Amino acid sequence: MNFNDLPTPVYVIDEDKLIKNLEILKGVSERTGCKILLAQKAFSCYAFYPLIGLYLDGATSSGLYEARLAHEEMRGENHVFCPAYLDGEFVEIAKICDHIVFNSLAQYKKFACRAG
Repeated sequence: MNFNDLPTPVYVIDEDKLIKNLEILKGVSERTGCKILLAQKAFSCYAFYPLIGLYLDGATSSGLYEARLAHEEMRGENHVFCPAYLDGEFVEIAKICDHIVFNSLAQYKKFACRAG
């Protein structure tokens, strides 16, 4: 591949290096018992989510659409933190997410009873 011939902007991901890094993360998780989650804001190349899901314990989301993407494209836990949950979206969030983080006591009081 000649990188000079690629149109810009472009993301180029070396799948072999990605797998090597995922193997390192999986090893850390196995040795320590910790859970390692994909931060979707930090790496939003969803074409790799099925591959990443083979190595990591799940993903973090900041709203319904990221949570839905993680639920559909990865295996494992689905964590969500949203500064402002919407009434119309919360039912689905509660259904597809394993962990819901509330931003305030008011948010907790409003949605905790629907979180399951």
